[in-house]
Amino acid sequence: MKEHFLDQDKIALFAFRNSQKTFFLNILESCKDTNLHILSTKQAFMISFKAFKAFKNINLVPAYRFGIDEFYIKSGLKLPKLFVRAYFGFFSRLNFLRYYALLDRGYTKMLLWNGGKFRQLIALEVAKILQIKVYFFENGLLPNTIVFDEKGINANNSVPRDIKFFEIYTSDISLPSTLVPRVGKNREIFKGKKQPLPANYIFIPFQVDYDTQIISHSPWIKNMRMLFSVIEKIAQRSHYHFIFKEHPSSGIAYLDLHEKAKRYENISFRNTHTTQELIERASTVITVNSTVGVEALLFHKKVIVLGDAFYGIEGITFLAQNEDDLLSKIEEIDTLSLDTVLIDNFLKYLYHDYLVPQNDEMYQIFCHKMTKNRL
Repeated sequence: MKEHFLDQDKIALFAFRNSQKTFFLNILESCKDTNLHILSTKQAFMISFKAFKAFKNINLVPAYRFGIDEFYIKSGLKLPKLFVRAYFGFFSRLNFLRYYALLDRGYTKMLLWNGGKFRQLIALEVAKILQIKVYFFENGLLPNTIVFDEKGINANNSVPRDIKFFEIYTSDISLPSTLVPRVGKNREIFKGKKQPLPANYIFIPFQVDYDTQIISHSPWIKNMRMLFSVIEKIAQRSHYHFIFKEHPSSGIAYLDLHEKAKRYENISFRNTHTTQELIERASTVITVNSTVGVEALLFHKKVIVLGDAFYGIEGITFLAQNEDDLLSKIEEIDTLSLDTVLIDNFLKYLYHDYLVPQNDEMYQIFCHKMTKNRL
């Protein structure tokens, strides 16, 4: 068996959750004749003493900074920063020693979910020292797709940013016209009777405050309460109605914002409506960097982007880097033109060339992409 794998890369499928392990098991089942190995953080019992020598060449600051930010947002606790910083500083180094021991076994490639969270950022530092090529995957950007990227995900992905690329790109494929509904986690806020939608409104989808999209890729909107506050100020100077919808995966309650919204005639939440309904009826969509921004482009909606997003490309979306910039964009949104052909080219590139279709064959596609180039 060892001789059979001599001419193949040894690839680690590094799982941080059981759902990722299940996904990897499907890859193994579909790609039996490959040198793939599922690793799990639960297997990392030992530490590598050899890894101590690597401490001077690594940068764990992004990892423990993310861990600190995520801790405060998720827990809501107000523990002294000195204590929390020491905690994550210690565990970032401990995990580096653990992951080093796990990966220092001749692996040449690694598949990793997301890559931007506390433990994953540490695994990336190990991969850098051991010269392991990393591939990233995550939920897709369009219905029934999944991301596979050699560079990263979200704002770090490999999608071209040059508008000229999409001006000359052509494809005759059909784009999806129906979104996959996001199901709330048994929360009452997503159930109940739908209230009528106003005739002219701007849709603002909430995101998860402790997601990498907000912690790492949102320079000026630091959380959804800040997003609400910005829109609250703008709404007092605008004729538009502004509609929010909470994110189904968020564990944060915004009862206080619901109460604030009741003070205004042109601010409201519509959690019981589907995202597709809210997009289709909206005149414009404002988002930090949510996948909803891409979905809104499917329906040829004007999208204003507030954070770092791979689709934040002038000509495809409109960018706002501060509150005044956002107000200016909203005031002139009716006069801004939309190049639907260019937008469709962008979406067709994503759907046809970039994203992996989410079906039974996707596991073999992942396998092929990881094994096609021998290091």
